[in-house]
Amino acid sequence: MPRKPRKGNVAADEAVYGAIRRAMHLGRLAPGTKLQEPALARVLKVSRERVRKALHRLVHEGWLTSVPNRGTFVPSLTVEEMREIYDVRSMLEAAIVRRLSEDHTAPAAKRLKAHIAEEKAALKIEDRGRAFALSGEFHILLAELCGNDELTKLLRGLLTRSTMHFSLAAPQQLHNCAGPHDHGDIAEAILTGKADKAAKLMLTHLVGLVELQSTRPPEIKPVRLEEAFRGVLA
Repeated sequence: MPRKPRKGNVAADEAVYGAIRRAMHLGRLAPGTKLQEPALARVLKVSRERVRKALHRLVHEGWLTSVPNRGTFVPSLTVEEMREIYDVRSMLEAAIVRRLSEDHTAPAAKRLKAHIAEEKAALKIEDRGRAFALSGEFHILLAELCGNDELTKLLRGLLTRSTMHFSLAAPQQLHNCAGPHDHGDIAEAILTGKADKAAKLMLTHLVGLVELQSTRPPEIKPVRLEEAFRGVLA
């Protein structure tokens, strides 16, 4: 019988996977950056096998791109592609918040309130990486609360492609700009059954994100891996 993976191994694998995701959310890995197993293993002080598993998982989830005979890269996204993604998101997410406003359960309301509290806590301590991760998870959570797996999968794919662009284009401080600060208002409209207001707030929120990223395109700068992964491995 094959041996079951030890819990310690699973935790270590998750740590490497999480470190790469966090570096991306922090905007430290520019589009086109090649992620090589030996270099990552050296910087993160783990085995190449562990890095390989994390990269394969991230490619499978759509966070990274694998090019045959060339390697694994941080994907690029043009402004036009970004606009098209947000156009689809607007159609989907306006309908999602309308449905939730008209019909949601007490457990759903509890999960939504808890998530908003997490976002506020991350912003309070200025944890940019955590705030960005939670920002994307908010939209996925809304889809999950509708109870439609296909809808959740579709939105998750769109979020994966657009989150990287946002993490690179958005300012270091999220105060006074489109972003997680709008989520509390959207959640409140949902929980008070105001479907029209929830849909309007969501559309305004997404338009604001598009404008933010269009006026401040990502800066593509070469980065040393030691700097990109400084402090990201738990």
